[in-house]
Amino acid sequence: MSAKEKKYITVKKVVLKGIRDGSYQAGQKLPTEDEIMAMVGFSRSPVRHALLQLEQEGHIYRIHGSGSFVKQVVREEAIDIYALLFPRSKGIEKDFIHGMRQAVNNSRFRDLHLILKKPGENLREMIEILQSLDTSRPGGLIIVPVLGRERAANRLLAANLRKLETENFIVVQLDRNVPEFTGNCVMADHLRGAHEMVSRLIARGHRRIAVMYEHPENSSIKLRLQGVRECLKLHNLSLPESLEFEYSPQDITGNAEAIVGRLRANKATALFCFESEIALEMYKVFAGSGIAMPADISLCCFDEHSFTGVRDGFITAVLQPLEELGYFAVDLILRKLEQENRQAVQMVMEPTIIERESLARV
Repeated sequence: MSAKEKKYITVKKVVLKGIRDGSYQAGQKLPTEDEIMAMVGFSRSPVRHALLQLEQEGHIYRIHGSGSFVKQVVREEAIDIYALLFPRSKGIEKDFIHGMRQAVNNSRFRDLHLILKKPGENLREMIEILQSLDTSRPGGLIIVPVLGRERAANRLLAANLRKLETENFIVVQLDRNVPEFTGNCVMADHLRGAHEMVSRLIARGHRRIAVMYEHPENSSIKLRLQGVRECLKLHNLSLPESLEFEYSPQDITGNAEAIVGRLRANKATALFCFESEIALEMYKVFAGSGIAMPADISLCCFDEHSFTGVRDGFITAVLQPLEELGYFAVDLILRKLEQENRQAVQMVMEPTIIERESLARV
């Protein structure tokens, strides 16, 4: 979105705010272009662009030689809900969207729009997208935040989310949250899911349990690690650094020999992957290295979308209620639009564990 477009959206917000709060009544003449220019500090072009769009949308009418007038106070406006989702796991994204669309279809609102936005490849691009959102109409944002390793970058993301809230746009974080932003969040109980999975491994006799993950800065990964450590501690066990692996799915193949060697050297009997994409890559590594599953090593993970068509019904997984998470993210925005109380809501939903053939007793 260009700088000019950002300015005209700002002008629209100023005029619409005056209409909604009663500063400009139906039939009342709006300030002139020159007066609006002085109010917002912009040139004539974005002001004229904004007024033209407000006329086209039915908010105002213009009388040649007399100016612009408020046409009506819109009682039920269109509602825009933007969704910025993490794009890597197509299956997870698909389930989120399916739940969101169900909530839209079940809503009483007649003019409700779910707008999917590509989140960008990094934190900087995500922030640029947030800054480009049109918040001139009621609505909200559902975001799976991409976090950086530097707190300064995360604080900048949090500042942009707070700015949206000051514009009466409802922000709901999905699956994870920005530590520097105390806002609405809908997520699965990552800690409990990880705790329960490790508990089942221990019940099967496993004591040397390795974990593998990407993006340790994300709150969901931190909670999963906490669940693993708490469960191990409960059984007088621990997670040594030698059994903690940080790899992206793309990096596993090139480091396969080192990973397998480290697992063997540390006598790991089980590997718990925090993403199904990582579990799939490790499944391929084990198969290619002649390591039998689960006889030589047990394998489990969070979610299972990456295994569709590859040993269906084999992997033991913590399954998040993805469709429900998407549904309640939309539902939360709609409920908050009708409430005066905008206090933050933290909604945590229980995952389930499906035990399959990938776990062995030792």
